[in-house]
Amino acid sequence: MSKPPRATIVFYDEETQQLKLCTVFRREVQAVIDREMARSGGMTIPPDAPEDSSLPIGDEDARKLGAMAILMQAGVHGELRKRLRITTAEPVKWTTPQPPTE
Repeated sequence: MSKPPRATIVFYDEETQQLKLCTVFRREVQAVIDREMARSGGMTIPPDAPEDSSLPIGDEDARKLGAMAILMQAGVHGELRKRLRITTAEPVKWTTPQPPTE
């Protein structure tokens, strides 16, 4: 019998001021996954891999995935942002982009 599909969640715990990671049954969060996939399309890892690809996932892909997860949390938690010592290809702009004017 196969194990039920799982999802891994990365979140920032404001009480302990720590990044946390947990794995849950996908059926418990599937509605949220479906909504976000419909909204944004999600991101494939590696980012340039085509759908249904079996390309290897290497060290650099793992580093990028971890950095993306941390940066996404830092985008909404200023206290975490101040602690980051992550090198990015371009400087991160933490301000909210303004909508284009007509």
